[in-house]
Amino acid sequence: MNDKKKRKKRRGNGEGTIFQRKEDKLWVGQAVIGYNPLTGKPKRKTVYGKTRAEAAKKLAKISVLVAEGNYTDTDLTVQEWLNTWLKDYMINALRPKTYDSYEKTIQLHINPQIGKVKLKDLTTDRIQKLYNQKFKNGRVDGKGGLAPRSVERIHTVLNGALEQAVITRKIGFNPSNGTILPIKIQKEVRALTPKEQMKFESTLKGERLQTGFLLGLYGGLRRGEILGLQWPDFDFERSTVTIKRALLRIKDKETGESRLSLEPLKTKKSYRTIPLPEEFMIVLKEHKAKQTKEKHKAGPIYQDQNMVFCTALGTFIEPRNFNRIFYRIRDKANIKDFTLHGLRHTFVTRLLEMNVNQKIIQEFVGHTRSTTTDDYAHVLWNLMLATAEKLNNNIQNRKNSSPEEE
Repeated sequence: MNDKKKRKKRRGNGEGTIFQRKEDKLWVGQAVIGYNPLTGKPKRKTVYGKTRAEAAKKLAKISVLVAEGNYTDTDLTVQEWLNTWLKDYMINALRPKTYDSYEKTIQLHINPQIGKVKLKDLTTDRIQKLYNQKFKNGRVDGKGGLAPRSVERIHTVLNGALEQAVITRKIGFNPSNGTILPIKIQKEVRALTPKEQMKFESTLKGERLQTGFLLGLYGGLRRGEILGLQWPDFDFERSTVTIKRALLRIKDKETGESRLSLEPLKTKKSYRTIPLPEEFMIVLKEHKAKQTKEKHKAGPIYQDQNMVFCTALGTFIEPRNFNRIFYRIRDKANIKDFTLHGLRHTFVTRLLEMNVNQKIIQEFVGHTRSTTTDDYAHVLWNLMLATAEKLNNNIQNRKNSSPEEE
């Protein structure tokens, strides 16, 4: 009868069964050693013995190791371990944006090449070949290789997972430690020349998000910082803005759904209060007045989140749309080879050209290190040339004004 049937029970890790095969009379022991993180199906270890006692002894040894957490699954694949590492170990250790980046790196660049390799069989040579291949022709769109920084990101993810595998005794050593990454070539971000900046600012006039782009030019704010600003962040009396969050598109760790979210900033230095030019504050007040009109026009469907930069209905601005608007304005101004991040770079360049103390610049832009980096080498070189010219003039002036030798 149905009500007398025993319900199936999921067997616990280490629990096993023993039976004798008819064909060769061997005794077979099977124990559940875990569950496939991708399918949820049980993973079993099989042992054999000429007698039931022999099979039971082998099975008991495995059961003890599993119970103590010391059993090493020799059939564990790289893909299975990466999934476990990300879901169990890194779930609360990474910011949502970083977690999403790690997941994409695993899915796009690691699993397709070495995901099915058994973890115990993964070698330094195999990983080195992966890095070399990605650098040569690893772009997902098939248009050449990845940048050195992208290959380094793959290494960061894989190395972290393998280090954890060593700690948890899945493997005896980390095979990624002996690999060599491609040389990183510093890609210079172009800054606007003073003439181009005037042209860009002129083209900005009348644009709905004019003030947002000006914050990049006059305050060095990043895209996420600009879109994450709320009205209380501005002090109109002191002409300052406090940066305390960023608007990012993140992937929910639990549901896997993508959404826009106000997130904490990456570093302590990123949290900062900076003064802004009075001329900018005038434009900001005009922006606020226009936004108030949009709010009244939208009526009850307006979603007031106190955002400085939002859609006509008060909702978050999609960062990609912010980029599209920027490139449209850039093209209208007929400026070539210039990115949105270049606004921030232009701000730093202008300050360096004005001989502003580099510590002050660091505070403005929220850098964790000094701005005397390769990013601004061209600006510093021009300043050095100008300094050398001043020094030469000083020498000539002293020479001309010195008394003649008798």
